[in-house]
Amino acid sequence: MILGTASWAEGPSERRALVARLGENRVADLSRIEAFRLRKLGEGRPEVMAEALVPSSLRLLLESGPRALQRARQTFSYAEKWAKRGDLPEILAPRLEAVRLLPCLPRPAALRTASGVLLDRLALRGPGAQLSVLPFPTLAAVGATEGRVGGWCLALEGPDCTVLGAWLTLELPASGHLEVACGGHKRSAPFSAWEDLELPSLRPAEVCLLPPPRLKALPEALEPRTLTVRTPWDVLKVGLGADLTIH
Repeated sequence: MILGTASWAEGPSERRALVARLGENRVADLSRIEAFRLRKLGEGRPEVMAEALVPSSLRLLLESGPRALQRARQTFSYAEKWAKRGDLPEILAPRLEAVRLLPCLPRPAALRTASGVLLDRLALRGPGAQLSVLPFPTLAAVGATEGRVGGWCLALEGPDCTVLGAWLTLELPASGHLEVACGGHKRSAPFSAWEDLELPSLRPAEVCLLPPPRLKALPEALEPRTLTVRTPWDVLKVGLGADLTIH
């Protein structure tokens, strides 16, 4: 299950919610789907119950413990079966092109590096950010209850802001690469680059950036000015300013 945070228009208002990637072109609004399921079972106050069982915030879900994550998995399985029948309403699972993907965790409990340096979580940005300094691509571990790692996401570490990818995977693949591409130049680092790293105990919804892998430096003249970072579960793209600084 791949989780994220998205917003989309609903008439004159906007909804922001925890979503799970559903196939290639849809996202499942897990809390709403859980409310629908509870209503179908005849439960009273299904929206209130759903918000308690499967919160509409990824931060609240991570802070709610293993039972909440397990319930979210069950809700997602229910959504997958419904989608296969072909009649899952778009109000419960909007099209990917209709939503705006935000940083997977827009408001983390804390943001820091593995060495303990605190970063400005108010300067956190997401997919499509425009940067003036070439950042360091890496992965980030996201905390759950009892000091555990609840998931992994893409991250870009810069001197004035941090960028998080749109999608959080609950389990880091056993093998794979972090791939970086810009202006026709490509670099990559295997996940094994972090296999001996000892992570500190994490608070629920705390984001910890792993040390960036050692990659060959990109040239100063980069066209087109888009940095793309890819893992098996996400593709993060950011723009690079005309007066880009490479450090």
